[in-house]
Amino acid sequence: MFRYVFQLSLTARELLQKIAKDAGLSYDSVASRVNETMKEGEGLIDAVGALAKENNLNPDKYQINATKIVDEISNILQEDYTQTLMMSAVLGQMVEAKGKDRFPVPAFFVFLELLAQAPQVPIDTKSETSQQIEEATTRVIELTTTLVSVICEWSKEGVIGVAEECPESLKDLARIVFRKTKLLQSGLWTCISCGKIVNVNTTRALMCQECDGGLRSESLSSDDLVGWERNRTGFGRTRRKNHLE
Repeated sequence: MFRYVFQLSLTARELLQKIAKDAGLSYDSVASRVNETMKEGEGLIDAVGALAKENNLNPDKYQINATKIVDEISNILQEDYTQTLMMSAVLGQMVEAKGKDRFPVPAFFVFLELLAQAPQVPIDTKSETSQQIEEATTRVIELTTTLVSVICEWSKEGVIGVAEECPESLKDLARIVFRKTKLLQSGLWTCISCGKIVNVNTTRALMCQECDGGLRSESLSSDDLVGWERNRTGFGRTRRKNHLE
């Protein structure tokens, strides 16, 4: 017997666009409804599924392929050394930002784990443009925030465990995100350099004092940052520095 296989989305935005089109609703209204439901502790897939049922749609049609998200993130991280280096710096700044421009910490934990698992990318001589790095960073933000909303179980307080629908191959990743998030909620942070657990109030640039001090003792050439002329201020938004036109 033939069974129709639904094409799965990769990001939350793509998923919401799909159900908005099928239900004859505006994207903004769908996004607002799903966001409100998720604030009450529902996961992304459950929130979208509930909306699908209300509009007489098959909820099984609206799923996220978490494994393919990981594959795409890994591919992006292996594309280019300079791009990955700059992307890491930008996301590190965003996770320390305040308000709506902040990169969600659980998504940042996902990024760090996948970055650690990625094979060493050889340093090349190709110079990525600011726009290329911008586009890649925006895509990684979208993918990681979607991934963490699918593989982790959520409540009003945040991540509370591993989601039932999390693929077996990604459960270890979800457990790491959950553990590090719980540590942060307790005022503890895992240094992104040495892995030591320290008081979050003593960190600088996401590192413990020892690692930050060691890094600051090394000279940094301004040539390393040539070409990265804009500061990211939010998801997909940038702002040119004051001294640049």
